[in-house]
Amino acid sequence: MLKIYHTPPTRSIRIVWLCEEMGLPYEAISVAFGSAPTPELAAISPLGQLPAIEDGDVRMIESIAIIQYLMARHGPTKLAVAPDEKDFPAYLQFLEFGEAGLCAIGNALVATNFRAPEDQKKNWTSAYIVNLQRKRLGVVEQHLSEGREYMAAGRFTAADISVGYAIGVYKLLGVLRRAAPVIESYFERITARPAYQKAAGAPAAAA
Repeated sequence: MLKIYHTPPTRSIRIVWLCEEMGLPYEAISVAFGSAPTPELAAISPLGQLPAIEDGDVRMIESIAIIQYLMARHGPTKLAVAPDEKDFPAYLQFLEFGEAGLCAIGNALVATNFRAPEDQKKNWTSAYIVNLQRKRLGVVEQHLSEGREYMAAGRFTAADISVGYAIGVYKLLGVLRRAAPVIESYFERITARPAYQKAAGAPAAAA
């Protein structure tokens, strides 16, 4: 069975969310946030980062790559947009943008917020990152403002898992006190899904 090393609020949320949406069986192995990696986790993820998965002989640690692997290996699934669909380019762009465009630039900010001494938490670099994150979130706002409920193909897809997780991180870090209405309604819509509730650790809503 697929094993997922997981703890909110790390990127492992993306993987559990995907598996819940797909109905894919998995074993979630709880990891204490910020703890030193166990020997089992270190064997899969030398950096000790999450997510980390073990699927038979396959071991992976990059969240968007894991999403693509699981959909290809254990699909088919409507969470993927096919190359012959009109929105295939937008799907690919926002699947990657959720990490490369939105999340990755915040790694230094996360480290500063959680690990830096109090007198070093506010500095030029952290202010620059927050400003950059807000500008990049404008790309998502513009895309949704064109009459879209989801990132691509008129349905919930893995691109929404990628971008939705990033918006959640921005809220956690205080980058977003209150986003544009179109982003707020989008985030509320996708995080109301039982699969997200399960992945984030909240009880699923009653059917």
